[in-house]
Amino acid sequence: MTHNGQSISGSATSVRSDEPASGDAPSRQRLTWGTRLSYGLGDLASQLVWTTTGSYLAIFYTDAVGLSAGAVGVLMLIARVFDAAIDPGIGAAAERTRSRFGRFRSWIIYGSPILAILLVLSFSTIPGSDGAKFLYAIVTYGLLGIAYSAVNVPYGSLVSVMTTDTQERVTLNSIRLIGTNVGVVLLNVITLPLILFFSGLTGGVGDEMTIAGYTWTAAVMAAIALPLFLITAFKSKEVVQPIHSTRVSLRTTARIVFGNRLLMLIFAIMMLAMTGFFGRLGVVIYYFIYAVGRVDLIPVLMATPAVAGVIGILLFTPLTRRFGKRAVAIVSLVAQGLSLVALYLVGWEDVTLVIVISAIYGLASFNAPIFWSMVPDAIDYAEDKHGVRADGTAYAVISFAQKIAAAVGVAIGLAALGAIGYVANTAQAPEVLSGMNVIVNLAPAILCFAAIIPLSFYRLSARQYDEIRARLDTAALRTLRKG
Repeated sequence: MTHNGQSISGSATSVRSDEPASGDAPSRQRLTWGTRLSYGLGDLASQLVWTTTGSYLAIFYTDAVGLSAGAVGVLMLIARVFDAAIDPGIGAAAERTRSRFGRFRSWIIYGSPILAILLVLSFSTIPGSDGAKFLYAIVTYGLLGIAYSAVNVPYGSLVSVMTTDTQERVTLNSIRLIGTNVGVVLLNVITLPLILFFSGLTGGVGDEMTIAGYTWTAAVMAAIALPLFLITAFKSKEVVQPIHSTRVSLRTTARIVFGNRLLMLIFAIMMLAMTGFFGRLGVVIYYFIYAVGRVDLIPVLMATPAVAGVIGILLFTPLTRRFGKRAVAIVSLVAQGLSLVALYLVGWEDVTLVIVISAIYGLASFNAPIFWSMVPDAIDYAEDKHGVRADGTAYAVISFAQKIAAAVGVAIGLAALGAIGYVANTAQAPEVLSGMNVIVNLAPAILCFAAIIPLSFYRLSARQYDEIRARLDTAALRTLRKG
């Protein structure tokens, strides 16, 4: 039976909704395609917030509002670090939530309308001095980050409670990341044209996009994202629940989470790989505008890796069933790094070659769903070892890593732009363009290669996981018989 919303995290074992009456070990839950696709819509909605801010908020602040690149870098670092710091608290609160919707879905249902409003407010400003505009920006962006955490941490945690099948988790995370890439493609196809439209511009040379153009575009994104979040929340079911309602102290939860060797390796992997990925995403538009010099091709240049990424996920993540998650993820990181090195070496003058290599980079970027599917495996590993299921907190810790990586990556990228002499809305000097090439292509490549180091120490085979899952299922049945 389903114990939806009747107990809280921190209990000894977990139970499945498809528990057999015979007392045999529960079979692995297979999800319908309707459920899988509905779950993927949540990340599509998330990208309408995350990628819109990640790709366009910095240039909105520098080129529309008029803040300096250095100030924007500091702003984003402060806001993202604060946002990331609250993730573990949100995860702990979510896994202890009791509601008729379960532990995690209620956060999505009630938090997504607030998130939509804050997205619009973040792409606006107030009249006054640069100091007043900076203060408004840091408050609205900071609140946006908190709201995003309150929705996205529970959303990510759903994978660990929707099924116990490790390959099903790969599938869910693959669909989730396909949703990510579809969101990125959608954004890069429609965002710039929308900004230009609402700015009253045609996209000609010298056009300067207006604050109102960004604000109305954010409103469109918010209007699309909100119903997608709600579909995810109402179509996803929490079938893995803690059996006992005994509360576990936050200290115990923290000790188990931070003592989880596998989870800490995933943390290190995400810090390195995502610093490069999101740092590049946050500043690559500067490279396309000023180095490649084809504003008209920005939708194509930005969308190409995302489209190829969908193909890469569909083609290569199923290989984890045969070769294992670690081996396939290592291949992905190597291919990503080499493609970025190739982009650095060819430069920006041959636009066709830039698009082709960008497509290869996208094809190689299939590691994220693998990394995220490792998280519930690590949660089960810790539950088997310590008898406590801290799924919300564990996901929050990895979300923390991703957000810190994004904050550091974008902040360093913007600071580097300022250091090499970038000046908004002007032609850039040759040395500035060369510096952009290093920031956008070479530096992220190095971080891809660095992420292979902690990944090589992640060792949890399919056989070992099956043994862990069998012990947890047996413990769940034993507890049910006693109850």
